Amino acid sequence: MTTGRRVSREPYRLKRDRRQLVVAVAVSALIILVTAVAVWILAPNDNNPSILDTSPNVTVPSTATTETPVSTEPPTTVAPGG
Repeated sequence: MTTGRRVSREPYRLKRDRRQLVVAVAVSALIILVTAVAVWILAPNDNNPSILDTSPNVTVPSTATTETPVSTEPPTTVAPGG
């Protein structure tokens, strides 16, 4: 029984040059790296120091007031004409 495949005595010849393959892999890695850096820099929440921190930012107003103190004495009224 014979197979439909021809047996060749010549060594297998690569379809692509090794240099082309190295350049393609390097360019692909560079594109992925640049994309990752761009996503990291352009992230909408730059104020959060930790990406893994999911706790909400809760702000509590300070207890110090900047208003003038209010007097506790009742106001004095003067009747008109007298």
